[in-house]
Amino acid sequence: MTISILGAGAWGTAIAISLSDRQNVVLWVRNKTTFELINRTRESDKLPGYQISGNVLVKSAIEETINASTIILAVPVQSLRQVCQQLRNCGLKKDVAIILACKGIERSTLKLPSEIVNEVLPNNPIAIFSGPSFAIEVAKKLPYSMVLACQNDTLGSRLMLELQQENIKLYFSSDVIGVQICAALKNVFAIACGIILGKKLGYNAHAALIAKSMNEIQTIYLAKINNSNIDTDTLLGPACLGDLIMTCTSLNSRNLFFGFKIGSSNNSFNIQQILLEGKSVIEGLSTAQSVFYLAKKLKIKMSICEAVYRLLYENAPIENTVSVFLS
Repeated sequence: MTISILGAGAWGTAIAISLSDRQNVVLWVRNKTTFELINRTRESDKLPGYQISGNVLVKSAIEETINASTIILAVPVQSLRQVCQQLRNCGLKKDVAIILACKGIERSTLKLPSEIVNEVLPNNPIAIFSGPSFAIEVAKKLPYSMVLACQNDTLGSRLMLELQQENIKLYFSSDVIGVQICAALKNVFAIACGIILGKKLGYNAHAALIAKSMNEIQTIYLAKINNSNIDTDTLLGPACLGDLIMTCTSLNSRNLFFGFKIGSSNNSFNIQQILLEGKSVIEGLSTAQSVFYLAKKLKIKMSICEAVYRLLYENAPIENTVSVFLS
């Protein structure tokens, strides 16, 4: 049995390192420099210092990944549609399960990852793999908890067995939409929390903002599923509250650190310069834009997300942004 992981950023690489203890793994690497480095040193520039087992086959051609029982997609959400189209063009078989390990909302369509895959690969079964999980801690094989969300119980049971490791606690859920909403929005709120910390406004304000963030997650969750049957296990479990706390409280979070750099910049920040310094994808940056327009489409008020959007895309004064966070 082989699992293919598409996306060799820090998260995809960490999953490959973790799963290779029990599974045969194929890791698809798009970046030529990263591909050559891994083949030469068995380490990635995306996760330096962590050895990639010889049990992981590293490939640069996507057609060499499709002969697997399961494919894990760990690419940025804004690249997900293109990767799915490549898989379709390669003749991916319809019985191959796809696990989505990416978080966000597509800017051009306002769709969640599962909605993108269902559109491009409608015959492939889908599951979501989400929860509080810093890549570096997964690579270290420290304990962590995740949710596997799938609407097919039989498939879910099989995938739970494939993903199970000694250091991971897996929870099963059928709430595919709720888990993805929580996963996407937490990155926007992490940027907001980083700004509060960068401004040195204290942990009281920080904690209050996290609590308000939960309210906004619930608001868009209800609007997206279009009924009142919200799954409290999703909201209070690892995929939402757990992931939100981790992402909004540790400077190991790329999105929190991005916000921290903005907040500590004496009101004169350059987004592109901060991104260059970080050398990694900040999902909350694109998600802030997506959520702003999705909220408009759903006719709901998301004051924190709107404030982050206006700061990042409309050059709103940072004082106005912070005022919304504290109101």
